[in-house]
Amino acid sequence: MKFVRLSLLVVTCAVLFHSCVKQTFDSPPDTTQYDPKLPVQASLKTFATMGIALGSGNSRQIGDTTVYGVVVADDKSGNYYKQIVIEDTSLGGLVLYLDKSYIYGDYPAGRGLYIKLKGLYLANFKGLPQIVYSVDAAGLTTAIPSGLVNNYIVKGKFPDNSVTAQEVSLEDVKQNVSKYLNTLVKIKDVQFDQFSSGVTYAQPSSLSSGTDRTLEVCDHTASIVLRTSGYSSLQPYATPTGFGSIACIVSTYASAAQLILRDTTDVKMTAPRCQ
Repeated sequence: MKFVRLSLLVVTCAVLFHSCVKQTFDSPPDTTQYDPKLPVQASLKTFATMGIALGSGNSRQIGDTTVYGVVVADDKSGNYYKQIVIEDTSLGGLVLYLDKSYIYGDYPAGRGLYIKLKGLYLANFKGLPQIVYSVDAAGLTTAIPSGLVNNYIVKGKFPDNSVTAQEVSLEDVKQNVSKYLNTLVKIKDVQFDQFSSGVTYAQPSSLSSGTDRTLEVCDHTASIVLRTSGYSSLQPYATPTGFGSIACIVSTYASAAQLILRDTTDVKMTAPRCQ
């Protein structure tokens, strides 16, 4: 009889315990739209202009200044390596050089970022303004160490849609490269030239670290280089043979304008090719 009562007691406790246990779990709070709203002292356009004025190979240390920008290009495709590009509504942009892999996991395209620039360096690498951690006596730059990234970068909201691609012509980009450096643009009415259409975006890394393909306007009076890394995931894909537009980042190397593609989905060339 005691055994029966004990069994009933155990079953009753088990039922009561089960009924009190929470069967569903709360999702972690959504913090993607949280913005710490840090004070911002300058626009990216200000620093981009200063960086261009420094001249290739030169740099300067930055004082106590915070800027805000939106990531317009990350390292997901591998076309940027240990770098991201940020732009703000002033239509100014900078490259951030980080000693970190898989940056897009923390700072994907569309993420707003506050950058605490105090102690970092503004450098000009062959005409391209960059933010780096340090510069040695020989002028060689180092990336912000991965363990220190959080000391300088504070996440803003995601996504931040305040920065969108500027619609421009190829001729405008060629004539005003410094105006568009490190910004996201959409170049209309272009095609890959006859030598660059229907081929891979880049040669394999075993043959070349990077490959130039040429974009041109319909009457062949203007053209520009699209530079793609042989190590990127874009490398084996074929360039389109049609006519249309391309969204990309404007860059430069040794005073020569070039474009950097983020992803093949940014290329829309489905109209018939110009003859």
